[in-house]
Amino acid sequence: MSIESVNEFRDKVKNSPELETVLRELFFSDGRLDLPGAVKLGEQHGFSFSEDEIVALFANDNDELSDFELEMVSAGAPINCNSGTSDIQT
Repeated sequence: MSIESVNEFRDKVKNSPELETVLRELFFSDGRLDLPGAVKLGEQHGFSFSEDEIVALFANDNDELSDFELEMVSAGAPINCNSGTSDIQT
C-alpha cells in the first residue's frame, strides 16, 4: 500500500470516463467521498491503498485539479475526504 498506488489509481481514473463515472457515484450528497468504497474500487482495478493514503494524497496534492475534480468543486461538492460509512455493492 502506498500513496504512489493512490496516485496511479487517480491517473487511471483521469484517463477512463467509465471509471470516473463509477467514482462519481462514491460521493455522498454533502460532498464527502466514500473512502471505504474508493479503496474497494481501487482493489477491483488492481491497486492497493488505504483510506489514510487517499486523504494524504489530497492533503499534500500540489498538482492541478483534473477536469473531474474541477467539475466536482464547481458543482458545490467540496473535495472532503472524511470517512464515509457505506460500501460499494458488487
